Amino acid sequence: MDGKVVTDIFRRFDKNRDGIITAEELLSVLSKLTLDKKDMTQLLKHIDTNGDGKIQYEEFVNWIVKAGSGDGQDQERSSVLEAHVQAAHHKLQRVRDSQTGAKRAEVFVNQLTSEKGRASLAELADKPPKGALAVCAAAHNLLWKSSKKIDWHTAKAMLVDLDQFLERLQTFEPAEIPDYVVQSYQQTLELPYFEFNRMVDSNYACACLASWVLASTCSAPRQTLLGQVVWGSGCVCVMEYIGP
Repeated sequence: MDGKVVTDIFRRFDKNRDGIITAEELLSVLSKLTLDKKDMTQLLKHIDTNGDGKIQYEEFVNWIVKAGSGDGQDQERSSVLEAHVQAAHHKLQRVRDSQTGAKRAEVFVNQLTSEKGRASLAELADKPPKGALAVCAAAHNLLWKSSKKIDWHTAKAMLVDLDQFLERLQTFEPAEIPDYVVQSYQQTLELPYFEFNRMVDSNYACACLASWVLASTCSAPRQTLLGQVVWGSGCVCVMEYIGP
């Protein structure tokens, strides 16, 4: 097996990059498979030849390269490789989702900078529909990397200088969103005000801005929010929407 592949597999399990795979790190990856605790304990014993309860890189390499040697552990090696492949696939899917979210965000920024979008933004500032504060608050926290709650006075101030507001949207980098920012508004994403088709009749710009929030959130780094229902529903809303 190629040395780089072996190194990549080892790093997949070695979460903290200290050159050692602990029982907890082994469990965190293999638990996604149908291995029970007894099987994983046996696997650890097979690889951990010095018996210190940890897997050094040399031990891992020596164990992997013995595939096909007739030692009766090839099924375990297959499980380790399967776990590595699955984790790599999930990582690739997250990257694809992120790229799709970024493209969606760009679409809605273009809509907001259009003549129709600018006119609707001015109307949004003067006559906010129901739900406008929730949408604008989420957008405000993203653009200013803030976790504070805001009132409509602050939200309206954000929209008063359209050129400055739109410039912030155009130069916004989702990859720089801290976790605490998303956590500050994530629960509001379940509200119907973030559904484009529901908001568009009330205010076109508000509907586009809500969709921009969802798309930007989808393309943000996923760390503590992975697997949460709100995150998932936001991505579904963005992915299913065809476009204005």
